[in-house]
Amino acid sequence: MKKIIITQRYEKIGQFKELRDNLDVRLINLIFKLGFLPIIVPSNPKNILKYAEEFSPTGIILSGGGDPRKKDERYYSEKKLINFGKTKRIPILGICRGAQRINIHFNGKLTKVKNHVRKIHLISGLTITGKIRVNSYHDLGFNKKIMGKNLKVLATSDDGIVKYFKHKNNKIFGIMWHPEREIKVSNFDKKLIESIFK
Repeated sequence: MKKIIITQRYEKIGQFKELRDNLDVRLINLIFKLGFLPIIVPSNPKNILKYAEEFSPTGIILSGGGDPRKKDERYYSEKKLINFGKTKRIPILGICRGAQRINIHFNGKLTKVKNHVRKIHLISGLTITGKIRVNSYHDLGFNKKIMGKNLKVLATSDDGIVKYFKHKNNKIFGIMWHPEREIKVSNFDKKLIESIFK
C-alpha cells in the first residue's frame, strides 16, 4: 500500500494550554478509502526528516486548520517536508491551510477574503470542464497577483480567489477546500487526489 505522510495541526489545547498535534480523523479515513496508507507525523522540525526518510512516502499532505503564517514547530516541519518532497520528487498536496503554506513557501502572500467561511463555491479554470462545486472554510486567501513564484493557477472561484494550483516544475499542488469534510467524496476529488499520488 502506498504511504502518504500527513502533517497535523499544532495547537494549545484545554485548560492547561497543552501543546498538542491533532488531525481531523475524516482526513485519515479519506486517505484510507482512496487506497493509501496515512502516516501521521508530528510537528517536530528536529526529527521530521528522519520520519520522512524512514517511511519512504509515496506522497505528502499538508493538512488544513490553523494560521500558515505562524512560525511555530509545524511551520518549520512543513518547510523541511516541502524541500524534501522537491528534492526527492515526491508529490505534495496542500489542503486549505496547507495550500496557503505552499504559497508562502514560494514567496507568495495572503490576504483577508470575504465569503469563504462555511460557504459553497463554484470553481472553474483551464483544467476543469464546466464548474465544480467545492466547500470553503478559510478567511485568508490569495489571487493570481500575490501567488508564489512558479505557481500556476488551475482554478478560481468567481471572485478571483485561487482555489486550485500547482507548481510549474514540481508535482506540488494546493486546493483551497476540504474533500474530507464532504459526506461522500466527490468523483472530482477522488480523481484529483489519485492522480497526484498514483
